[in-house]
Amino acid sequence: MSAWDIRPNEVLTVLETVMGHVGEEGSGGGLIGGMERLETNLMDASEHAASPVVSMALGEFAEHVFGVTGDMVRLAGSGIEGAGEATNHYNNGNLEMAAESQANAGEIPPDEPQPNL
Repeated sequence: MSAWDIRPNEVLTVLETVMGHVGEEGSGGGLIGGMERLETNLMDASEHAASPVVSMALGEFAEHVFGVTGDMVRLAGSGIEGAGEATNHYNNGNLEMAAESQANAGEIPPDEPQPNL
């Protein structure tokens, strides 16, 4: 660990860029914004199709896509959080905690409920 050479300001810049790509609920931006638009469009398509078969197919598609993209958001969030925590610990001189935060980065929290069509 003594080989670490972290530049906290540069890490912050990268983490902010990544957070912008991930987005946040209600912002309309990033991956989360894309997921929100997709959910709205799938619901509209299901309603306008007025077909139980089409609605069921769209629901199965949504379940798959939101499962994959939800995992992407959770994994990215975990990586951002872990990198940020590790950088803070490093900056404070606590290399043991920095290593622990780094090791925990990338662990995906338990699944959250997915939208239903």
